Amino acid sequence: MQIDVISDIQTLSSLRNNWDVVYEADPEAHFFLSSSWLFQRLKRVNAPWIVLAARPANTASPHVAFFPLRLRLKTGNDGRFYSEIAMAGAPLADYTGFLCAPEYVESAAAAFATYIKTLNWAHLDLAHILASDRRLRALLRCFPQDAFRMGAIRQVNSDNVDNSICPRLRLPHDWESYLNNTLRPNTRQKVRRFLKQVETSREFHITRATAETVESDIDVLLRLWEEKWGPRKGERLEAIRKAARVMLLDCFASGSLFLPILWKGGAPIGALASMIDTKNKSLLFYMGGRLQGLNNPPPGLVLHAYSIRTFIAAGFETYDLLRGNEAYKYTLGAEERHIRSIIIARTRNGCSLRSTLDRRTLPLLLQQVSALEQAGRLDEAERGYREALGSQPDCPAVLYRLGVLMIMKGNFCEAESMFRATIEAEPSSCKAWFRLAQSLQAQGHLSGASNAYEEIIKRQPAFPRAHYNLGIIQIKRGRFRDAVASFQAELQLRPDDAKTKVFFAKAIAAAESRDAMPPTLLSAKR
Repeated sequence: MQIDVISDIQTLSSLRNNWDVVYEADPEAHFFLSSSWLFQRLKRVNAPWIVLAARPANTASPHVAFFPLRLRLKTGNDGRFYSEIAMAGAPLADYTGFLCAPEYVESAAAAFATYIKTLNWAHLDLAHILASDRRLRALLRCFPQDAFRMGAIRQVNSDNVDNSICPRLRLPHDWESYLNNTLRPNTRQKVRRFLKQVETSREFHITRATAETVESDIDVLLRLWEEKWGPRKGERLEAIRKAARVMLLDCFASGSLFLPILWKGGAPIGALASMIDTKNKSLLFYMGGRLQGLNNPPPGLVLHAYSIRTFIAAGFETYDLLRGNEAYKYTLGAEERHIRSIIIARTRNGCSLRSTLDRRTLPLLLQQVSALEQAGRLDEAERGYREALGSQPDCPAVLYRLGVLMIMKGNFCEAESMFRATIEAEPSSCKAWFRLAQSLQAQGHLSGASNAYEEIIKRQPAFPRAHYNLGIIQIKRGRFRDAVASFQAELQLRPDDAKTKVFFAKAIAAAESRDAMPPTLLSAKR
């Protein structure tokens, strides 16, 4: 099999028709692998990702399998960074996996694994995989135990909910069959009574999200959801809320969102958001919220029953309650289905292969190292930059920022080396020339610093403080008339700068008297 690597949304979008053909042909394909959901997810994810696309070797035939993956940067117990490969849809996707035409499962899985093993990673995080034993074995057997460590990831949370269990209902052909054959007598009686109460009362009514109401309806859902779950989410609440809102809007735009709201008078008392999987004729309950303490009628039970009835009438076959074995799901008649979460480690010491990072994770590393700098953890930041250089020795951004860090630590000689390497990789970088000049100036290499400032002025005459700093050096070197010209040029750019005015006047006086510069000027700083 030939593996093509896709890493941008434009190229991926051009393969949408090919993707959809494989999706329809794959009996194990699920909603979170559909182009309508996953492409939007990848378009919005703030992390590097790749899609491995497999097709028969030495042919121009369409792809027969796709494996969406995401690249992450993690920190080990020793403070070192390492690259990790994860499933692209996680954590928003309750299910993950790869798409494949059924006749190519073994060969495509082997090709995916072979390519993944060429990448630079420490951990392969296969979270929330919904796949047959055959498909999962075809992938995992390519990671032998003599070279890789493999283990299951525990999915039980602090509330003792097992998120590896995914209850779902098999829907019959009609509503009465569901009530009589799926529900227990007590639940059946409640569903009949409470639905009748809602649908015959002027006090209650149910609405569905429309193009005019969807944004406010999602806000209602999230507000009700936060009543119960907000305090538990802590600092993650805002990020969860934002991600859910964007994702639900995307689902509505693709025609795959079902969002009923139960109202009492003019006030919402419950809301459910579910995704519509037309391929598998399945409704996927994603999140819900209700007014706490209200049980007559119970909003959750009413809206679940309303959703089930609606989609039985539409010919759907399953009501999928997704991850988590919460007790209420079983009152609806759910059966259990299991997913797997597996971590594969490729090295004994937990570092990435060859102790370097995947280049595509460098933007993530720079973000994290910048946070270390701002927190004053300069030694850790330096180690992070040097790890990045181990992966990409000629990266101008890393070289430059390490140089700036060396200035902060007072190591001007090392800073000079970093800025010279930056300039070699990116000769037009005036900010690197400026920092090089500062480093040379701090070491007393005035001639080299002067040349660097002159290079900046030649490339970008209006570069901030270049003329001023050059003027200071010219004063120190006794070149007073040149200093006058430099300060004059600086004042043309910043006519109100008091500091420049002071040294401009002193340079004029020194040039006119042709005397040595007073010692107080020798220590002038930027």
